[in-house]
Amino acid sequence: MKTTRYSAVSRALHWLIAALIAAAFVLGLTVDDFPKPYVPSVVNFHSLLGLAIIVLTLVRLGWRLTHQPPDLPAATSALIRRASHLAHMLLYLLILLVPMIGIPTLLYRGRGIDFGVFQIPPMLARTPEIFHPLTDVHGYAAYALVALALGHVAAGLYHQFILKDDLLSRMAAGPR
Repeated sequence: MKTTRYSAVSRALHWLIAALIAAAFVLGLTVDDFPKPYVPSVVNFHSLLGLAIIVLTLVRLGWRLTHQPPDLPAATSALIRRASHLAHMLLYLLILLVPMIGIPTLLYRGRGIDFGVFQIPPMLARTPEIFHPLTDVHGYAAYALVALALGHVAAGLYHQFILKDDLLSRMAAGPR
């Protein structure tokens, strides 16, 4: 039987990771707008979101390696299939890369991470000549990730409303 939808686990991970990325991105953009006493907590929460994104993305990749994705609509051209594959690979790369750049950025800022029940104390001395460029790279990579994700959304909408191939139903939440 042909599979037309991603599994419930794949769909849940997809939407959870998307929501975490959106939240981390908004916090990253607005951290300087918070009152100064709250900034360390906001940065810590942003870091925890990044770590959760890494873990959930690795779980999703593991799930993807062991579970066949649904077939693309039969009329999908070879060019669109290749572009889709490349875009998904780039998305996964950036989803992992952005928070992985954030980790050394955090450490070179002389910060640790508070998990609530335990803490990882600051391990490195504050080193502005390292964390400033890392912060820039982290930010540019985050913008690239969000731009690619918006392109991903636009492609899905194009499929749904222009090509009318019902592609969005593959990742739609809820029963079908």
